[in-house]
Amino acid sequence: MASRGNLHVPPEYVYTRGWTNYNGNAASGGQITMAKDTAELLNIFIGIFLVFAEAGLWVLITFWCFRFNNRPRRGTTGAASPRNGLFHQRQAVLRNGGSSLSIGMAYGQMSRAWGWRNMKVMARTWPLIIAATFSFIFFLVAVPFIIARPLLDSQGDEVLIRSPNCGFWKAGFAFTDVDTTTSSILTNQSWEAVSYVDNCYENDAPSTLCDGFLPRRRLPTFEWSVAPCPFDVDICLHTNKFPAFKMQTEVLDSHKDFGINAPPHDRIKLQRTTVCSPLNVTRFTNITSGVVLGEEITGVYLGPTTAGVEYTFGVSNYEKIATSGYHLSVVSSYPANGTAYSSTFTPIEGLSRNDADVSVVFLNNNNIPIKGIDGPCSDPFFSATNQSLSNHKDFYSPDSPITAIGCVDQYAFGNPVTSQWTDPMAVLDGSDWGNYTKDWDLSSRQVAALATLTWALSESGGIDRIILGLETEALLAKKYPGVFSGFQNPIPNDQWKKEVDYWFKSGLAKLQLHLINIATGPPDTTLPGLQNFLPIMSADRDDLVEIICTSQKIHNAEFKNYHRAGFIALTVIGGFLILFPILVRSIYTCYWSQREDVLSWTSYGYLQLLRMATEGVEVQGWRGCDSDTPFLESWESPAGALDAAREDARGHAHPKWTNSYKYLYQRIE
Repeated sequence: MASRGNLHVPPEYVYTRGWTNYNGNAASGGQITMAKDTAELLNIFIGIFLVFAEAGLWVLITFWCFRFNNRPRRGTTGAASPRNGLFHQRQAVLRNGGSSLSIGMAYGQMSRAWGWRNMKVMARTWPLIIAATFSFIFFLVAVPFIIARPLLDSQGDEVLIRSPNCGFWKAGFAFTDVDTTTSSILTNQSWEAVSYVDNCYENDAPSTLCDGFLPRRRLPTFEWSVAPCPFDVDICLHTNKFPAFKMQTEVLDSHKDFGINAPPHDRIKLQRTTVCSPLNVTRFTNITSGVVLGEEITGVYLGPTTAGVEYTFGVSNYEKIATSGYHLSVVSSYPANGTAYSSTFTPIEGLSRNDADVSVVFLNNNNIPIKGIDGPCSDPFFSATNQSLSNHKDFYSPDSPITAIGCVDQYAFGNPVTSQWTDPMAVLDGSDWGNYTKDWDLSSRQVAALATLTWALSESGGIDRIILGLETEALLAKKYPGVFSGFQNPIPNDQWKKEVDYWFKSGLAKLQLHLINIATGPPDTTLPGLQNFLPIMSADRDDLVEIICTSQKIHNAEFKNYHRAGFIALTVIGGFLILFPILVRSIYTCYWSQREDVLSWTSYGYLQLLRMATEGVEVQGWRGCDSDTPFLESWESPAGALDAAREDARGHAHPKWTNSYKYLYQRIE
């Protein structure tokens, strides 16, 4: 019945279409998400596409250059006046050259052959060589790496979650299979949160888990080592003015800190405050007889539990015989609308709060000795000053079997548009957002973000939920510096602050992860008692359900994002460069096919040049002389032959087209 880990989102839950990431504005934040393998294939296609785009551009350039070269010379009446050999080679290359690279290379070869130091030759070849080289470099380097890559391939790895199981899922307590489902989910989520804190809050080492999953690695916090007692002064252990320890998040943004995708005017602000203090357990402790002969129960009376027990927490003097480790337990009180609503105990006067969630964490130390650091341990939660071990002079026994820390958790919500804030409140009061935001003029996205955050807070809970899920495993001292062979390794005199700080951070991590759980939903929606409350809480507002279930972002390195506007622009401009020149040239040559300049363009085609070469050796019967593809009346008609082995008077190779079969026959003989 364990829930799927919130530290992994199945690939099929990632939205692989166009969407807007509101890290920027609507124009700059438009993205198209796709799987990494698909993106790599697309990158190959884009490279090929750019080659075709450049080729399309050179279709227009070569056509214009050909017509420019073919204009009538001064003192002549037409384009058919005699021209030099370089002219005809240039025209042939422009007509048949193809890409900028092939044209540039052909013009370079012409420049070298005709005399590259000749200024007239240079004037007729080098401009196009330079243009072709620039074009080739521009499309090979500038477009892919300077223009295309920032537009398409540098958009980060944030993706949207779209799951069919999205919702506010919950199972109630009923001491049945439903209870098993709830406790299993609570335990698993607490373990995930603590594991995440150990790796990502308590550790700065870079990792995929910490830096490549949640929208923010850790939520920023403040800490005050001294703060007033959150209860009546005589309930706190120390009666000085500032006996407590205060932890508070910075003002958190629903988009930046939690990944609920929305533009700035559609966001919600949140701030959590937790204040903890060691409690004066001795004042509320009483020892009574147990049910077993000789048994004594040390009970702490801070209010009766809902199980009907008068003491809030009790320890038998036989317990240390049965178990040798720490025992950590917690009771809590969750008020709503100023009165107790959901509690595991009824706090005594002075301990109860109607504007905050109250948790009391009890530690039964089972008389575990603690190694001192330059003397006994005076930490109020682990207090051990009795030097009772004669063979271990540097170890000290606990002063009391039970110690306790009391904590209050409060939450405040804000509207960044109007700068309105609620008073700090208990988590269940936060769920009544419909009342305290009546005059906030919230947008639909803000309502969705507020509903999501308040649900996640109510499910992740405060200090108590971490202890409930993990019990003794939530004790930081047990992990580091650790317990060895029944002895506690040295701990500082402010260890209790480290403990509550650890629980506070675990609660924040649990909140971060629960938002992912809302977006993905449980892996098995048929678990006993599991119900989706989102349709009920949204009051049939389908727009809220749609926004809540389509707004959660995470990082996922298995996917890539392309800039939507850039991709569209590249596609449109590239397509235009490919199609428009071909279309213009085709229309021009078709519509004015009998004009002298068009006939000249057609005649310089390599098939027409071959036709004219054969007609020069009296091969007759050609048709289609004004088209791109001339042909003979019969495909079997002889058209001469290429005498590639022919030599001139100097003995140099001088290939020539010939129609003299007798001559060819003699050469074969």
